[in-house]
Amino acid sequence: MAIKSMHNKNFCNLNAKNTLKEFLKEELLLSNKAIKTSYISKNALQSSLKEKGELYLPHDLLNRSLVNPIYHGPEIEVIEENDIFIVVNKPHGIHGHPMDYSETNTVLNFMRKRFNLSSLGKKGGDYEKGLLYRLDQLTSGVLIYIKDELIHQNLRDSFGQIAKEKTYLAIVNGKVEEELKLEDRLISSGVKGEKMIISEAGSEACLKLRPLYYHESKDLSLVEVSLYEGHRHQIRVQLSNAGFPIVGDPIYNDNYQSGDKRLYLHAYQYCLEVNGHLSCFKAKTADLFCDLLDLNSLVDVAS
Repeated sequence: MAIKSMHNKNFCNLNAKNTLKEFLKEELLLSNKAIKTSYISKNALQSSLKEKGELYLPHDLLNRSLVNPIYHGPEIEVIEENDIFIVVNKPHGIHGHPMDYSETNTVLNFMRKRFNLSSLGKKGGDYEKGLLYRLDQLTSGVLIYIKDELIHQNLRDSFGQIAKEKTYLAIVNGKVEEELKLEDRLISSGVKGEKMIISEAGSEACLKLRPLYYHESKDLSLVEVSLYEGHRHQIRVQLSNAGFPIVGDPIYNDNYQSGDKRLYLHAYQYCLEVNGHLSCFKAKTADLFCDLLDLNSLVDVAS
């Protein structure tokens, strides 16, 4: 039997298996979850394979967990590269990692194309290969990639200990007049936990809020957020709950306008302590922030 991709003509001869599902599990080492989400019908999965027959499979399934070396997306600033890290300033509106091989507009696509990283071309593992943490698609800023797979796993496992500072900038509605410490409990809600809500049954969430600049005519504040835990949507839901929703937030800002050009949340600085050495990485530019506040530079007010 020959196996082919639906998108190219490369194939290899294989021995027939009893059913397609058995072949996918035993020869391609796909999990039940991968097979279930492959959009192959149940009837096709239970069909018998023929010796010397041809089998066409989705390109994404054959390349599952690989990162496409093609990148189609906005320019990405490389903040720093050393023996351990590659640090970039992620643009707003793109994901950090792809969900399938067909995606070509994520940070990891950029990484594989720009740095020719062999680990992103290997099968196995998850789609977040090398990324130390997640940033929401709508959030911009510092995103850290770890070159070595073993170091990556060790640092991810100990992220709570090595992350000494996680500082974000946000533009919010209203005037923030003083430093605030927000302490809440968060729990996921809605379809597939797509929204976070404040609930006593949730996990502890704490952050500090410091005002940096106020635009009086627009009634907008630029604030610095010191993040502690890093739960999903933590900054967005906590600022909204405190009465200072982030401009451009389609979920947590009741005054969201469809014409808002972005979610104004930016990972400004991350500091990590690895092997006794403190490294701080700063994304000094955030697209559209200065335009909205009529500023010349974010650095001038955030320093």
